[in-house]
Amino acid sequence: MNSQRPTAATGPEEGAEPRQAPPLLLLSSRLVVTGILAAGLALLTVVLALTGLDYWSTRQSMLEDSRVEAAIVADNLSAAVVFRDARAASEMLAALKAAPLVLGAGVYDADGTLLAHYTRETGQRFAPTLAGTGLQPASERAGLRVLEIARPVEMAGVVSGTLYFRKSMRAVYSRLLVRFVSALLIAGCTMAMAVAMVLRSRAAVRHAENRLHALAHTDAVTGTGNRHAFNERLAAEIARAQVLGTRLALVYIDLDNFKTLNDTFGHAAGDGLLRQVAQRLQSAVRTGDAISRVGGDEFAVVLRLDMDDAALHSYGQRIVGTFRQPFVEQGQQLTMTCSAGIATFPADAADMDSLVSNADTAMYRAKDMGKNRCVRFEASMNQAVVRRQAIEQALRGALQEGEGLSMHYQPLFAAADRSLVGAEALLRWTHPELGQVSPLEAVMAAEDCGLIVPLGYWVLRTACRDAARFQAHGPLRVSVNISARQLGDPQFLERVMDILREERLPAQQLEIELTETVLMENMEAGAHVLHRLSQLGIHLAIDDFGTGYSSMGYLRQLPVRRLKIDRSFVKDLPAHEHSRTIVTAVVALAHGLGLQITAEGVETPEQADYLVRQGCDVLQGYLLARPMPAALLQALLAGGAQGTAAGALQAP
Repeated sequence: MNSQRPTAATGPEEGAEPRQAPPLLLLSSRLVVTGILAAGLALLTVVLALTGLDYWSTRQSMLEDSRVEAAIVADNLSAAVVFRDARAASEMLAALKAAPLVLGAGVYDADGTLLAHYTRETGQRFAPTLAGTGLQPASERAGLRVLEIARPVEMAGVVSGTLYFRKSMRAVYSRLLVRFVSALLIAGCTMAMAVAMVLRSRAAVRHAENRLHALAHTDAVTGTGNRHAFNERLAAEIARAQVLGTRLALVYIDLDNFKTLNDTFGHAAGDGLLRQVAQRLQSAVRTGDAISRVGGDEFAVVLRLDMDDAALHSYGQRIVGTFRQPFVEQGQQLTMTCSAGIATFPADAADMDSLVSNADTAMYRAKDMGKNRCVRFEASMNQAVVRRQAIEQALRGALQEGEGLSMHYQPLFAAADRSLVGAEALLRWTHPELGQVSPLEAVMAAEDCGLIVPLGYWVLRTACRDAARFQAHGPLRVSVNISARQLGDPQFLERVMDILREERLPAQQLEIELTETVLMENMEAGAHVLHRLSQLGIHLAIDDFGTGYSSMGYLRQLPVRRLKIDRSFVKDLPAHEHSRTIVTAVVALAHGLGLQITAEGVETPEQADYLVRQGCDVLQGYLLARPMPAALLQALLAGGAQGTAAGALQAP
């Protein structure tokens, strides 16, 4: 599981506006409709063009046929016209009734007077003279409804009259209509098939687009939104709030110690744990609120703010409260908490980037306050962020230049006779502009900006250099704290050996302190390194013992020589019964395993006396000595004060 930040909002929620189709999808649909209409118009144009061509072709064909027909009739009438036999001419013209398209025909003599005629409809008026037809011999007239032909009647090359021939264009239009309707039907069927294929293809494309949209907006592990969908939802909600003058809130959630659980139990268990977290968050938020996974172990909730500040605080506490019950994954019961930060729009931020940044700042503030809580953003937090950035920048310069960083040492005393038996190395940093920077603040800044490893090696080298000078006045073991990242450095063992050799410090005079959390984060990789360190003669101690959440099986697996009781158990001694019980149990456990016990944070004679009675081996605290510079500790050692706590008490 990568530690990147991601999200999408969950699916359509009650009370949210209907999701509009993406602009590209609308444009694509419009292009499809336009394409179909263009194709239909093109087919219609083709049908009309073909119909026009067919009309012209059919008309020409009919005209040619009519010419041939008129020529035949004219040849048959030539004798009747020459002899002016009207009866014979009428009988011949009457034979035209077999041709349904012939509306009428007439024979005119050489003077243009009507000799005989035939009409299909009884009572139809016929022009008495050739001039009345509007045609001259050997002429044609093709109208929209009637085709007229005037054909000379000849015998032996001599024109003896004129045949007037009139035919209906109905056949042309009937045939044209049939062909037009047929072509239209064929075009319509073709268009329907094309539309069906386009729509089918479009449906497949739309399904694929929806699938891709879902994949692009859904987190593959939890099924919630991913960061892309989170950005879209948050931008839309901010735009809505600006238009309507409403408010919204952003809750940023980060899982505490998730990396440790993920590395310890495996990525499959980590993914299952993330799915359970998403389900619990969905049960804690309202129906219309959008949940997104915006990073490896980070979630965000976008909600429309229709509640007061007290209700919003309760909302955040409800989210944190969903982690109270342990998680069960792959048969293992896992305990995990979360830290959450809340920022609102427009009260805490005027734009999207500021809102996300402020919610993130509030979330980190929750972690700084001890985790497992929800914190509302305050403007003062940005000052802390600015200071953190300034500390990071200054720390880089301090490591490069070696200025401002120094080591102080808090002496350790044997509980039995108060003799000085060691000292714990403590980092101190004074900056010309930032002033005194607390060790905790410096270490946290180094963790965040990736400087904890070089800072840790600087502390180790400086402590070993000072310890080598202390040896001139007698053996004095110096304890140095090691971070998880430093222990996980592949070069750690080699670097420790190089530092001991270069500073000429015997390995027996170095004690490395590790917390339970550091051990659990590096158990598999660090076990071999710790055994090698022990083989070199370096002492190993467990710092802040009793405050971790891990199994104590590592006490059997690792070459630990000392346990340090955390000051939180010492401060309530001897009045607090629970503290007495814990201290007694830890001392008995350590001695049963052959380990020594150091109690830190001893500040009162009553605490010291109780710890001595319980069998504690070494005492450390302000009652005996405060941390001091290396030069002062060396002066005390040179003056013979190393034998008693009284000498150390003279240090400021």
